[in-house]
Amino acid sequence: MKVRVATTREKAELGEAIEDAALAQATEQAMTLLATCVRNAIFYGIQHSVAREAVKGAADALGELLAERAHIVLNIRGDEFILGNLPLRDPVGVLVPLAEEFTTRGVGKLTFLPGVQASELEAVAELLITNPQALELQGDASDILSHRSVTHVVVEPADAEQRPEDLKQREAIEIYEDAVETIKKTMSAVEKGQAIDGAEVRAVVEEILGSVLYDSSALLSLAAIKSYDEYLYEHSVNVCIVAMMFGYTLGLTEAQLVDLGVASILHDIGKVFVPLDIVRKPGPLTEEEWMLMHTHPAVGARILGTTAGVPELAPVVAFEHHIKHDRSGYPKLTRPRLLNFFSHIVTVVDCYDSLTTVRPYRAPVRPEQAVGWMLYSGRGQFEPRLLARFAALMKLYPPGAIVRLDSREWAVITGGSEHDLARPVLRLLVDPNGMTIRGTKIVDLSQRDTHGGYAHSIVDCLQPVSKIAEVSSVLNR
Repeated sequence: MKVRVATTREKAELGEAIEDAALAQATEQAMTLLATCVRNAIFYGIQHSVAREAVKGAADALGELLAERAHIVLNIRGDEFILGNLPLRDPVGVLVPLAEEFTTRGVGKLTFLPGVQASELEAVAELLITNPQALELQGDASDILSHRSVTHVVVEPADAEQRPEDLKQREAIEIYEDAVETIKKTMSAVEKGQAIDGAEVRAVVEEILGSVLYDSSALLSLAAIKSYDEYLYEHSVNVCIVAMMFGYTLGLTEAQLVDLGVASILHDIGKVFVPLDIVRKPGPLTEEEWMLMHTHPAVGARILGTTAGVPELAPVVAFEHHIKHDRSGYPKLTRPRLLNFFSHIVTVVDCYDSLTTVRPYRAPVRPEQAVGWMLYSGRGQFEPRLLARFAALMKLYPPGAIVRLDSREWAVITGGSEHDLARPVLRLLVDPNGMTIRGTKIVDLSQRDTHGGYAHSIVDCLQPVSKIAEVSSVLNR
């Protein structure tokens, strides 16, 4: 057997890719420490020891990175930091809100120079915890930092040269349509007893992932447009898009995201053997029809288990995506087992896309209503940490989120109702003077006062930090 030897150029490119990835990971850690400083400063003030400890760690980490570099440049696009061509991952869920705070203050580009000091990062943190309207009276972000003698952190507006919006959208449309055609062709092949082209499916998923990493908004907007006639195919593609975006925020690697994408785009492959009149039936299914519907996970798993070119987890996800966290779904297990991490992700996204799509037997619900139902009425069906993180992505108030009230009190969300997501039930933590509240004091924000108004409202939210990104031990369950 002839072994192909990598060329010098390929080795150099591989070395550069490894170095870029290592730099991105180290930068993620430094920015995570800066984000931690900002959060601690909100609670305790910028001079508190926990805030200063985090900012010192960020300065030390950046100092090490800049020891052999002229600068580190981060572009900020919406809620993402971009280093070169690599978006920084957000494994603990703190970089997205940090990027949003920079964006809100007109910062689109962030440059760190050798010699950056903790005091300079403190000034940056102070900038980010100050009300944006109050900052406008002092000038732009660059002027404010300059007045604070910050010389080793340079903030600038976003680069004027941007990729044309119509080009991004056009390319996203082409990618989406190609994906729908591919899954349609794949399901047709299965129905005819032909083999699935696993390499073609993977190629489409990789293209989707590239678009999601560049600008997730374009594909997500397409995934929100539902077609009744193309439901099965579009649903598969939509679940793939949202699952990979979700997985990215959880800290999955690109290789893991591709495997997740392939598994999610094929999760309903067994439905090709469920008669279309059952899938589209406008009324309740009979017991026999339900029994037939309940076969599609096992059928899909058998198909994918003998398909070359798909990840080993694909048949597992196909089999498990309707079992649910509390085991209330199907198929019923004959013995206890831990469900796969990817299956938990697809369960959440599959339900979300189904609820927001018009079906023969019900009208679609708005995205926030769908997530609200999942949080409060169907919450036992989903892995709770993943569900909370998914709700956080939707800018909702999941249980566990820390919120600030208009009374200057801080509280943690403990429950609520899908009918009024802006007014959950919470437990007070800190009083208006910054003192910890002893005992349990529950407040229901949906309750009105004697004048018919609401006593309190939420004015800020710190989304829960999820440790679910540490998935190396559960990916092979």
